Amino acid sequence: MTAPIKILFVDDEQLILSALRRSLRREGFELYFTVDPNAAARLVGEHQIDIVVSDYMMPEQSGVEVLALIGRLHQNTVRIMMTGQADREATIRAINEGNIHRFIEKPWDDAELKRILHEVGRTIQVKRASAPRDLDQRAHRTLVRDGSGAIVIKHAAPERA
Repeated sequence: MTAPIKILFVDDEQLILSALRRSLRREGFELYFTVDPNAAARLVGEHQIDIVVSDYMMPEQSGVEVLALIGRLHQNTVRIMMTGQADREATIRAINEGNIHRFIEKPWDDAELKRILHEVGRTIQVKRASAPRDLDQRAHRTLVRDGSGAIVIKHAAPERA
């Protein structure tokens, strides 16, 4: 059985977080919520969060800043921006600085939000499933020098039980 996808929502409005909680509680995700953008990166590390969905406009820190920090500290965490203020300049900045995977406009459509999160979740599950295979394949490679002094990768056949 695979571990559930862990999603952190960051928004300065508790009512928004409550609405998200109600909408997503039966979707099979492990959900986390915070109104404190400064706590987001810590929560991602503590709980090994897979997806962060952050509001764009927050008083202490913008969503771009929050997601950019998370991107630097936790490169494999998928970052999604939720905003009611989707102007072109903000979008470009978010993509460049925060490496945003997706934008979701407020007010969001519940069905569309669920579809997006499940789609991203499936991609994460596929990556999780292939990670042990990749590690196993890498374990059977060795770097060696050939007769000319060039470094080459030598593939060893895996041992059979």
